[in-house]
Amino acid sequence: MTSSRPEPGRTAYEARFAGFPLGPRGISPAWADLGPEARAIWAGVEAAVLSDLRAAARAAVQAHDAADAAVKAEAVDEAIEAEKRMEGAVERLRALIAEGRAG
Repeated sequence: MTSSRPEPGRTAYEARFAGFPLGPRGISPAWADLGPEARAIWAGVEAAVLSDLRAAARAAVQAHDAADAAVKAEAVDEAIEAEKRMEGAVERLRALIAEGRAG
């Protein structure tokens, strides 16, 4: 079975140059024309972006779960703190989304 996922780094590379032609007549080489070093750099960029996104999403889910558990246990202070953590995590997700739109 073959994977439909692109090579590591390709999505980040192509997203960076979205709307611009790539290749011999473009502003940057086509993905297929990049050497292994360049591909490795873009794979690192993509991994860093995904890591930030996953960390923010994980924090939001964990805070949501903690708030839910605290509410069920009628632990008001813990519920308030968990809600604050969740709000912070959601703000981080919003910032990551905004950064993606600006790029």
